[in-house]
Amino acid sequence: MKRGDILIIVIALLAAGLIYGMKWWDSSNEQYQQGDLKAIITVDGQEYKTVSLTKEEQIIDIQTKFGHNTLKVFDYGIQMTYSDAPLRIALEMGFISRPKQQIICIPARIMVEVFNPNKSENDEDELDAII
Repeated sequence: MKRGDILIIVIALLAAGLIYGMKWWDSSNEQYQQGDLKAIITVDGQEYKTVSLTKEEQIIDIQTKFGHNTLKVFDYGIQMTYSDAPLRIALEMGFISRPKQQIICIPARIMVEVFNPNKSENDEDELDAII
């Protein structure tokens, strides 16, 4: 490797670190109270259910033609506790409790995303389009 190759690698790593750091800083500074957050559950791109993330335990059983999954709401967060998918990667995504965190089960076509319903409409962090 030449000096120029090392320089390009270092610049790429610094740029990636800067982008990651800015996203982390932005998400960690979002103000919300425990109990304010909600999770939207979508199945095959269509909204299935929106749940409030509360301290009380709640079980959500999702049975579709794509598979069977179970979600558990507790301690102001949500976690997938059962999936009949061949690779249970969604179970390894763990407990989510902060805005913009997601659990995705591709075989069952389920996505769970935590959001803050009190967030202002002028935030620039929203999606422009979906490809």
